[in-house]
Order: sequence, then structure tokens, then C-alpha cells
Amino acid sequence: MFLLVCVTILGPSLLMLLVFYRTIPARMESQAKGNVNFYISQVTASVANTMELAQDIAYNAMIDDSLCASMQDLDMYLALQGRDDLLRVVGGVAAYQSTWKRGAVNSVYLFRRDGAFTFYSPRGSYEQEQRRMQSIYEAANEQSSAETLFSIENTPENTAYFLLDYKNIDTLEPLGKLIMEIDVDTLLNAGDLTELYPNTCLALSDGEGKLLYGEGEDLQELLEQTEDNSSYLQGTAPGWQGRFYHVSQRVDDEELRVDIFIPLPSMYDLVWEGSWIFSALCIAIVLLTVLAAAVAYHRVLGDPLQKMEGMLHRMAESDYAARMPDSGYRELADLETTFNQMADNLEASWKDAYQKGIRLQESESRLLAAQINPHFIFNVLETINMRCVDAGLKNISRMVTDLACLLRGNIGVGSSQKITFEQELGYVHYYLDLQRERFGEKLSYSVEYEDEDLLRYLVPRLTIQPLVENAIVHGLEPRRGLGSVAVRLWEETQNICVRIEDDGVGFDPENLDLAREVESAGQHNHIALTNVLRRLHLLYGDRADLQIRSKPGQGTTVLLTLPLDQTKG
Repeated sequence: MFLLVCVTILGPSLLMLLVFYRTIPARMESQAKGNVNFYISQVTASVANTMELAQDIAYNAMIDDSLCASMQDLDMYLALQGRDDLLRVVGGVAAYQSTWKRGAVNSVYLFRRDGAFTFYSPRGSYEQEQRRMQSIYEAANEQSSAETLFSIENTPENTAYFLLDYKNIDTLEPLGKLIMEIDVDTLLNAGDLTELYPNTCLALSDGEGKLLYGEGEDLQELLEQTEDNSSYLQGTAPGWQGRFYHVSQRVDDEELRVDIFIPLPSMYDLVWEGSWIFSALCIAIVLLTVLAAAVAYHRVLGDPLQKMEGMLHRMAESDYAARMPDSGYRELADLETTFNQMADNLEASWKDAYQKGIRLQESESRLLAAQINPHFIFNVLETINMRCVDAGLKNISRMVTDLACLLRGNIGVGSSQKITFEQELGYVHYYLDLQRERFGEKLSYSVEYEDEDLLRYLVPRLTIQPLVENAIVHGLEPRRGLGSVAVRLWEETQNICVRIEDDGVGFDPENLDLAREVESAGQHNHIALTNVLRRLHLLYGDRADLQIRSKPGQGTTVLLTLPLDQTKG
């Protein structure tokens, strides 16, 4: 039986390896040929479009009356008068030509017979380029219009030029020459092809076989071998030339030819890299499978595995009481222990989530019972504010405005759970201003922060204001003479510290059990400290802390520690 298992596994694996080595290389070669043929068709189309663009620019420049007048009048300052006209001509042609967007055309220069010139260069023209174009004009001054691209010595290797006699369209009188500089590197755009197939050779030649642009270490030798083949000069189908796959194509209606040579090794590099990985994986799978089959067969694990499967199905059906029994096999002991621990944790988590759900429903019920339409409240407050303004009661108007802002912060309609410290301190100011109006000079307060950059960090809504309110209600109001409240913010070891300090009646902190208060929050009215601490623990866990220092008759200090938070909630 063990032999049958091995044969069953090894047979398909060996067959898979055989199919891989017989078919994948051929497919990679076919794919490479398809990629090259597609690329060369794109390149020839790009070259044809560029030549069409050059011819369109030249034709439109010659029929432009304003530009023609600038070229005929030798007294006119061509660099200034003709530049806008040339810009208009080039822009009009390039508006519907995709080649210009690819940046294949570096610049367009128009030279008058007296040597004056104007230009258009989308990348900006520099003195070095202008001197180069003047030398090209002088070298080509005696030449007539070129039907195709040509190159000139002592110019950048990746450039070619298009030359056309600029004539009076009516009298055919020569007025100058139009020269366009073409970026051949951008025109051919061979980066993706050479990255996919390293050591690829690429050439752009004119009708006489003169090389305009070349790339690749073996290019010159390959071109010489190609030119020795007379059938190639007449145009041949793609084929192998030594260890290179050669594709050549002429540009329609142009004396230009594009040649691409793809080395055979680069076609198969990906195949051999993938084959080693594939072979290693197949061998590893075979060995592991044979080993697992042998162990399972000799250990007779059928019955324990079936029991384990039954427990897993029970757990999948939310039966959190399911536990795996001890099978007696050491190999399964860790799995059984881990599963039972996971079941214990899931059961505890489910009970905890159930209790939290009950408390959430109770909170939502209390919230719905006490809910008032906030728009009604704000409309009434706005009406009161307008009446106070009309009556000249500025202090009352300000109090109503502060109350509306404070209520808007408490209700938080349409707002996120977190706000900036700047907004939170605004609610503190609204509350303290209202209490100041109530108690007058008996109440003094201050709000300070170490750095304005702290105000951009986030804090849960209504975290500081309830603590300030707690300080006034429970700390200062029992005192007949009231007192002061101070709020201060500073940064300390990647945390923001907030201190709320009052000089009120104080209390004995030993009588306050915050942990017990948090568990029973919502069952009584002492919610300021407990609600704040409970919300902070839900959002930040142990990274948030609240400490209280107080003595009877000596005031209270609440120190709140929060992590730096820039995450919207």
C-alpha cells in the first residue's frame, strides 16, 4: 500500500516536470517574438508620426502669412517678431499629434538667409543648443530639403535632424531653412524592451544604411552581417541570425529602417530561473507528501483525526463548549492543548462581548429616552441671541453663544469621535466663561499649553471639559469663596500630559476606586471621571492614564496622559 501511495504521488510529479521542460521554453520564445514584433510596430508608427509632425510643421510654417513676412523683411528682428508666430504654428500642429506629448521633438529652429533665427523649444533653449543649431545650419546651408532624418558629426549621439527649405509659397523663392532636432532615444523608447531582454541591440538607419542611432555592444557586428545579406536589403521576414533573433522593418513612406536583435539567452533566463524554483518545489512536495503518508499509515491516526474533525465542526457551528479529548498521541498533544486553549479564550471573549452588548443596548436606550432634537435647541438659542443683540444685551448674547457652542460640542451631531486639542480647549473656554458670568470675580481660571503644535493632535471629544466641570462642581462650589482652576498641556516622551488643578475643598483619594467606578458606570450619576477613563481605555488601552492627587482642604490635581494621536476616529 505504501508503494502504491508513492507511485501515485511520484508519477504525476515527474510527468509535470517533463511537460514543463518540453513546453515552457517554446512558449517563452514565442512570447519574446510576439513582444518584439509588437514593439517594432509601435516604433515604426512612432517614427512615422514624428516625420508626419515635422512635415506638418514645415508646411504650416510656409503658409503662415505673418511668419512669411518676417522671413522676407531682413530689417525685421526675427528672434522677437517670428517667435510668437512659430509658437502658434507649432502649437496648432502639436495639439492633435501624440508624438509631441512623448517629447520626441526637442526643438524647432527657423533660420533666415541673413543668419537670423527664431526657435521653439518645449524644454527651453540654452546658449549651447543655439550654437549647435547654428553650426548645423551652416553645415547644411548648401543642402536642399531632406526627405528623411539625417545625422551630423559632433552632435549628441541620441539626436537626428529634419531639414526643409523655407520658401515663399507663391514665388518659391528660398527664404531660409527650417531645422528640427529629434530625440531618437525618446522616439524609440526601448527602455522596457532592454529591461525585459538584457543585451538587446537596436538600430535606426537611413535609406543608405547610415546608422542614425544605435544601442548594444554587438550592434556593429550584427549590422555588418545583415548588410552582407542582399535579400535582407530587399526586406526579409524575421528570423535567427546566429544567437540573435532579428526583426527589421522599414518606416512607411520614409527612407528609414529599424532593426532589433534579441539575444537567445535573455529569452530563456526567466525560464531557467523559474525551472529551478519549480523543480525544488516539486521535489519538496513529493518528499513531504511521502513522509506524511508513511507517518500517517504507521501511526494509524484515522480515529483520532476523525474526533478532532468533529470538534472542529462543533466549534465552527459556535459550540464553544467543544473540547478535544486526550488521544494519547504525543504528535497530537500540542494541537489538542492549543485547540482547547483557543476554545477557552473564544468562550470567554463571547461572554465578554455579550455583556458589553447588553451594556451598549442599555446605553442606547437611555440615550434615546433623553434625546432632544438638537436643531430645535440651536434654533431657540439663536432666537434668544438675536433678541439680546436687538436689546443691546451684549453680555447675555455672549453667554447664549457660548452655551450654544458648548451644547454643540456635547451633542456632537455629525462630528467624529475625535477632535483636535484646539477644539477641546475651545469647549473648556466656553464652559469657564459661562461659570465666570455666574460667579463673577470669585472664580479665576487659566488655560496654558507648552507649544501651539500640540493643538493639532487629536483627543476624544469631551475629555478635558468634563474634568474641568468636575473641578468646579465638586471642588470649588462647596467653598463659599470659590477659587481658581488651571489647565495646562505639555509634551513628554511621545505623550501629551494634561493637568487640571483646583484649590477647592479636595477629598481623600483612598475613598475613590476608579476601576470599580468604570465597571459600574451608567448606574449612578458620578460619570465625569469614570466615563472619561472608560472611553480612553477603549480607544488607547494601557497607553492612556488618569491620576488623581488630592487632600481634604488643599484642592485636587488630575493628571491625564494621552498618546500623540493624529488618527481620525
